Amino acid sequence: MTIKRVPLTDVPREEWLEQRRNYINASETAIVMGEAQWGSLAALYAEKKGLKAPVKDKSGVFRRGNWGESSVFDALAEYYPRWQIVRAKVHVIDPDKRQACTPDGFAERPDRPDIGVVQAKVVARNVFRNKWLEDPAGSIEFGAATAPPGYRIQTLHEMKLNECSWGVLAVLINGEFTWDFRLFEIERNISIEDRIDYRIADFFERYLDPGIMPPFEPQRDDALVRELYPQDLGTAIDFTGDNRALALVEDLIQQQASEKRAKGQIKVIKTELEAKMGEHTYGLLPDGKCLQWKLQHKRAYTVEAQDNRIFRILSRAPKDLE
Repeated sequence: MTIKRVPLTDVPREEWLEQRRNYINASETAIVMGEAQWGSLAALYAEKKGLKAPVKDKSGVFRRGNWGESSVFDALAEYYPRWQIVRAKVHVIDPDKRQACTPDGFAERPDRPDIGVVQAKVVARNVFRNKWLEDPAGSIEFGAATAPPGYRIQTLHEMKLNECSWGVLAVLINGEFTWDFRLFEIERNISIEDRIDYRIADFFERYLDPGIMPPFEPQRDDALVRELYPQDLGTAIDFTGDNRALALVEDLIQQQASEKRAKGQIKVIKTELEAKMGEHTYGLLPDGKCLQWKLQHKRAYTVEAQDNRIFRILSRAPKDLE
């Protein structure tokens, strides 16, 4: 295995982002493995082909992670003062397998041999409670918890590329008033590493190399579809032989009708409750709940002009297409 190590201090950010497009990076591996909490194969393909902007450049969640990374290392140093910890600042590349990673840091510790990978994460308190803790009602600081598969895969990939025998997920859990710190040990797993190699090679062979877009995942790719197709050409596509398209339209009509009925019923219920409250601001209920019907002032504002494609179902095709 021939590994290249490119110091990020020697590469402008724009050039580094361009280099990343040539590889499947550790933060993207979970997508290829089908274990990601975000993203899809189609979105990853579009990013690699330059059809869409990288998520990291425009997501507030990723910015929070980048800004909070130094705080994770501060917490790690405070909890484990005997560790020798360094920030990585390096792009590690396996050009033969077209894999890469940018580890957050490395560490030496008295209880483990060699150097290990440090992967830093900043996680919202409610997310940690619901997706990490085995018992969501348990203690944030001490309750039994397991890191999500995507984060474990990312750390394993970085350990593999850096030939490290161990790694840790250092997690800063941020709440409104308090921050907590947890450390998760990650051990090498040859079976998963082999799956990583296979899935990445398959993604290149099946999609990236021949230039074939992976199938869209409707649950995840709504924003991607709108980004890829922001304008219409005024042309028509023939779905008369596409039974799936017809079934989708029928389902959509039923869902929209149900939604309309639900909205109508909601309006009726709210009107009856508002009539009961009259001029009162609050309404106290037997089960302890409280209704509120309070006057609010909404400031005037101007919305910038926008061009958006509007999806509708027409009862028949326009005359110029018949």
